[in-house]
Amino acid sequence: MRYLGATGLQLLTQLPNFLVLIAGLVLALVNRRLPRGPRGLLLGGVAVLLIGATVSLLWALTVSRSLGEGWSSSELIRLGTLIGLIQLVLHPLGLGLVIAAALAGRRATGPDAPPPTWAGWPHPPVTPPAAGAPYPPSPPHEPA
Repeated sequence: MRYLGATGLQLLTQLPNFLVLIAGLVLALVNRRLPRGPRGLLLGGVAVLLIGATVSLLWALTVSRSLGEGWSSSELIRLGTLIGLIQLVLHPLGLGLVIAAALAGRRATGPDAPPPTWAGWPHPPVTPPAAGAPYPPSPPHEPA
């Protein structure tokens, strides 16, 4: 890994993330089976995540170069805080849009299934008798 240097190593570690996001973007663009609304949410979410990954990569490359060029620590702290705030917004926003696309893409199924019939255990709920009324007798138990 020594021949890659800091820049090559940063690019190499971020490559799988970029490949997955670019593949997701291409698949969302090509897949016409998705309804229009969820596809738009998916495209937006993947694009926001791709922007966030690019910002993260640029920050990593900036830090590795700035250490060699003599930037002050206060400049790096300010820039790092700014990048952190940007990532704090971009990542949840992109992930939320992808999740919204997954949930919005579901088609409604038929009516809800009827409730189960009671055939033993668990026993259906029993309403207690009115105040002062005796409980009804229990059904006879069969010996085991």
